[in-house]
Amino acid sequence: MQKRNEHSYRSDYGMPLLVTILLGVLFFGAYLVMERFYPDAPEVMSWIFLLAYALFAALVYALYLIRQHMRRNERVMHQTLNDKMHNLFKYSIPLPYAITDGEGRVRVMNEALQNLIGAKDPFFHGNVSELCGGVTLKEIREAERYKAPTHLSMAAIKADAEKPTQAPPEADFRLTKSSKVVQLQDCGRYAVRTYEIELNDRQNFMVVFNDATELLDLKEKTEREMPVVAYIDVDNLEELTQYTRTSYRDISRRVDDILIHFAASVNGFLREYERDRYILLFSQEKLAECEENKFRDLLGRVRDIRLGEYSIPVTLSVGIALSNGTMAERALEAENALDMALQRGGDQVAVRRLDGIRYHGGDTPPFRRRTKVQSRVVANFLLSKISEADNVLIMGHSGPDFDCIGAAVGMAQFGLFAGVPTKIISNLSNTNFRIATRRLASSPVYADMFVSAHKGMDLVRPGTLLLVVDVNNFNNVEDAALAKNVQEVSGKIAIIDHHLQSGEYDFEPVINYIDGSASSTCELVSEMLEQSETGSENDIHQLINDEVASVMLSGIMLDTDRFARNTGTRTLDAARYLYGKGANAERVNTFFNQSYEDYLCEHSFADCVLMQGDSVGITWSEGTGRGTADRIAAAKEADRLLAVRGVGASFALVVVDGVVHISGRSDGSINVQKIMEKMGGGGRFDSAGARLENVQLTAAIAALKNAVASFFADPDADEKENKDNGK
Repeated sequence: MQKRNEHSYRSDYGMPLLVTILLGVLFFGAYLVMERFYPDAPEVMSWIFLLAYALFAALVYALYLIRQHMRRNERVMHQTLNDKMHNLFKYSIPLPYAITDGEGRVRVMNEALQNLIGAKDPFFHGNVSELCGGVTLKEIREAERYKAPTHLSMAAIKADAEKPTQAPPEADFRLTKSSKVVQLQDCGRYAVRTYEIELNDRQNFMVVFNDATELLDLKEKTEREMPVVAYIDVDNLEELTQYTRTSYRDISRRVDDILIHFAASVNGFLREYERDRYILLFSQEKLAECEENKFRDLLGRVRDIRLGEYSIPVTLSVGIALSNGTMAERALEAENALDMALQRGGDQVAVRRLDGIRYHGGDTPPFRRRTKVQSRVVANFLLSKISEADNVLIMGHSGPDFDCIGAAVGMAQFGLFAGVPTKIISNLSNTNFRIATRRLASSPVYADMFVSAHKGMDLVRPGTLLLVVDVNNFNNVEDAALAKNVQEVSGKIAIIDHHLQSGEYDFEPVINYIDGSASSTCELVSEMLEQSETGSENDIHQLINDEVASVMLSGIMLDTDRFARNTGTRTLDAARYLYGKGANAERVNTFFNQSYEDYLCEHSFADCVLMQGDSVGITWSEGTGRGTADRIAAAKEADRLLAVRGVGASFALVVVDGVVHISGRSDGSINVQKIMEKMGGGGRFDSAGARLENVQLTAAIAALKNAVASFFADPDADEKENKDNGK
C-alpha cells in the first residue's frame, strides 16, 4: 500500500508538466500572432513573452509544491492518527476483538481480548470456535443475515410468506442486522459481529465481541416474570350436585381451597369472576414448572373430589395463553384455549404458546354438560343465519357414514323451513349414501337436493352459507376445495360436530357447535330441531317426515352400536323425538345388513395381539381392495375386539389404497384419542382414528405399539396441536 502511494506521489509531477507545456503552446501561439499582425514590433517583445511564460510556469510549480506539502502534512497526520487509534483500540479501549483468516484461524487479538481470556500473547494459534464455545466463523457469518424487525405487521409477514419472491413495501420493511450470541469461554455471553478486511489480497475478518451478559440476563428475567393469563372452569360441579346428595356449597369450597393453594404455590393472583369460573395471573417461570409436572397437582387434587355412589370425579378445564401481545390479547387467547380444552372433553389444561397449543390431562371421559337451552340458542341463531343467506350448502366428511348423512339431512330441514335453496354435497356413488337416501331421494322435495362436489362448486356465491357436519378437520371434508372456495368467496361456514376439536381454524366460523359428550352428530341435530322455536303453525317440526327421522336415527344407532355404548339420557331423548316423528327402527336395521363383500372384509382380520396386561387389543388386515368397505370393516373389528373380556381399548389397522387406516375404540377406561394423536390422528376419548401415508403395515403396527406403550408410560405426555389430525 505504501509503495503504491509513493508511486502515485511521483507521478503527480505530470500534471504541472502538462500545464507548463500548454502554457508554452499558448504563449508561442500568441507570439506568432503578434509577429503576423505586428511585424515591426521591437525585439524586446519576444523577451517579454519568454519572461511571462517563465513566471507563469514558476507560479504553477510553486502552487503545486505548496499543495504537495500540504498533502504530505495531512498524510503524516492521518498516519499518526491511525497509529494512535490502532494503539488506542489495541491497548486502551476495552473492546475485545480478534483478526482471523477466512477459515476462522486467529491471527492476532488485541489486549482487551487477551486480558479477557487470559492469553499471554496476542498470537492465539487457534480457531475462533475455541473462543466461542464451538461456534464457527461460518455460523457467526450466517447469523449476520438481514431480517425483518419485530415491529413488522402480521399482514406484511403473511403477504411476504405467500409471495416469497416479492419483498414487502419498503416503508414496512426496514432491515436490521443480527448478531450471534456465544459463550466466550468462562467469561460470559457475548454478541459477536464480523467485519471483512482485505490484507495482502487475502480475505480476513475482524471479529468483535460485545458483552451481552447483563442484557441477556435482564431479558431472561423479563421472560421468566412475564405474566400469563389462565381461565379456569369447573367442568361439572353444578350438574353433579343436582344428581347427588351433596352440598354444592361444601364441594365448591373444597374446589376453592385447592385453587387458592395452587395460586399461592405459583405466586399468582386468583379471582372468581363468575360462578365456578376463575381467572389466574402468574409468571411464565411458574408455568414452566407446572408443565414439567403436567399440572398433575392441580388436576389430580380436584379429580380426587368424588361425588355420589358412583364416585364421579369433579374436573377442571384450564386455558392458558402466553404471547407477546397485550394483556387483552392474552386474555382473549386464554379464553379460546379454554374453549379448546372444553371441546376436547374437559379435565385438561390447554396452553397456547407461540408455536401452537399443548395439552395436559384429559384422563376422564367427557362429561355431558350440554343443556337444552344451549341447543335452543344454537338452533335459533343458525336459523337466523340461514335466513340471511342466498343459498345453503351442507357437507360432511369424505366416505360418509350414516351419522354424517343423517346429520346433513337433519340440517337441511332448517334450510327448507327458511325457504332458502339448500343442497347436500356428497359422494352420490357411496354405498352408505345410496342405502340411507334411496327412499328419501324419491320424494319431490329431496330429488334434486343431493349433488356432487363438482356441481356444488358452481353454486358458491358471496351469500353462500356452508354447513359442515360430523367433521371439524377440513382436510377430511367431502371436498376441501369447495370449502376453501366458500371461505374465500363468502367467509360463512358453520360447524356442527361431536368429534373433539384438536386444531384451530384459519378463519372465524359463523357457528362452531362441537360437543364431544354427544354420542353422535345426529343426536346434536335432533336436539336442535326439537328445541328450535319458529313461532309458526307450519313450523320446522312438520317438515320432518318418517324418512328423514329414520335416516337420522340410523346415525345415532351407528355411533352407539345400536344403543350398546356411549348412550345417555340425552341420546335416548333424541331417539324418542325421532321415533315421535315416525322413525322406523325395523327399516333402519336393514341399513346395517351386510353385503357379501363386507362379510369378506371383516373376515380378513385374522391376526390379533394383546398388550399392556391384555388391556389393549390390536388387529390388522392387508385389506381386500374394496376401499370404503375395508375401512368400515376396520371400525367393526375394533368394536368387536373391545367386547373381549379385559380389553379396555382396541385398534384395527387396514390398508386402503396404500394408506394405513387405524380405528380405535375404548370402553371409557383408556383415552384412545391421546394415543391416536401420537399417531397424527385424533377423535374422541372413546373413539378415534388416524391415517398413515407412505407407511408399510408392519411399520404402522410397530408405531402403534410404541404409541400405546408411551401412553401407558406417561398418559399426560405433551401432544402439540396437529392441524392435520384425522377424524
